[in-house]
Amino acid sequence: MNTVGNLTEQTEDLNDAPLKFERRRAERWPMDGAASAFRLTGDSFGLMHDLVVNDYSQGGVGVISESPIEPGTLISIGFQQPGVVARRGVVRRCQPCGKGYRVGVQFELRQAA
Repeated sequence: MNTVGNLTEQTEDLNDAPLKFERRRAERWPMDGAASAFRLTGDSFGLMHDLVVNDYSQGGVGVISESPIEPGTLISIGFQQPGVVARRGVVRRCQPCGKGYRVGVQFELRQAA
């Protein structure tokens, strides 16, 4: 079963939603590709989620997951795209869409060395 392929098909339903899911104020860039999320908190610590990336900004990322990731969960996301570094972030929104879930992640602020 091609998980990434199935999740990509589900992103088409997002444009028909009555309320805008995306609330980031920073400029966003469309991004197609796969990523993996690793839960860093909660009862499901260590659980991995395959993701399809929809868009990316300096402050966060919008993805599709086959399973829900509860708001407030701290995750680490690794991207398959060359040059995109892994980031830690907090899930801010998780809404059903098709057979998956639209997940909004706010990245942790990077601290100066």
